[in-house]
Amino acid sequence: MRIVGYIENEACKITVFHMGLRFMVKFEDGLYEQAFKFRESDKIKGLNDIQNLIDKTFVQEVMHRFSEMRIATGNLLDRYIGTVEEENEEEII
Repeated sequence: MRIVGYIENEACKITVFHMGLRFMVKFEDGLYEQAFKFRESDKIKGLNDIQNLIDKTFVQEVMHRFSEMRIATGNLLDRYIGTVEEENEEEII
């Protein structure tokens, strides 16, 4: 797997990889990542084709998913921290 290039975007980092007969497009936003794989074809042959494929609507959908991931992680941590605090509370008699 090698880095073919990057797609300019203000909202997140987008890296394009080539591996065998596939391209992988990885979106990174802080602690979170999303990756999408596309088969090489007549219409998807290189970085320029991937840059044309990844449109504004798709990036917006990815960013929405990042938001959902942050919420889910926050909820998970709230539940975990709550149970840890309950286990550590001393009983007052």
